[in-house]
Amino acid sequence: MRRLVLTIATLCLFSFSSFSLCLAAAQQAPDSSSPPQEQPKKDSDKDKDKKDKKKKDKAKSQDPYDSAVFSQAVANSVLNDLRDGLEGHSQRLVLSAFDQDKMEGYLSFEDQIEAMMQRYDSFRVHFRISQSTIEGPNGVVLADFEMEEIPRAGGAPIRRNGQVKFEMERGRKGWKIVDFNPRGFLS
Repeated sequence: MRRLVLTIATLCLFSFSSFSLCLAAAQQAPDSSSPPQEQPKKDSDKDKDKKDKKKKDKAKSQDPYDSAVFSQAVANSVLNDLRDGLEGHSQRLVLSAFDQDKMEGYLSFEDQIEAMMQRYDSFRVHFRISQSTIEGPNGVVLADFEMEEIPRAGGAPIRRNGQVKFEMERGRKGWKIVDFNPRGFLS
């Protein structure tokens, strides 16, 4: 009987020590369910972040639409939008080059552009800025415009060319066209 009690006591002691070792090992092992702790950034990572931020700031400052001062780059950007809208047959993009709040007769002009898009299947546009000046808050651009229109009803392409005067002004969405002359050129 004494031998049996001694065996049971030895087994209990062995089981208790095994359980304690397992518990201690579990506490020392990293917890796989918790998210990994963020490692402090290395100096090379910080330098890369600074370079990326500088690139973004530089790109933002070079955006002609955000420029406070009118320049030929601003005029080119605005007229490129106009050309891209016509060649892409996108009324929305054409109208985005114009300031609907400041342009006199914008609603009738919008109708003109819609009718033009319905009348012609495609456009090819070429322009060259011959002069750009600043008059008060506005930029004034004289551009030699050539436009080829392919009628939707078929027939020969219609070609127009001439000098168009654009007035541009900086608004809440950047530089936009607020007036142009002759108005019949885009109809």
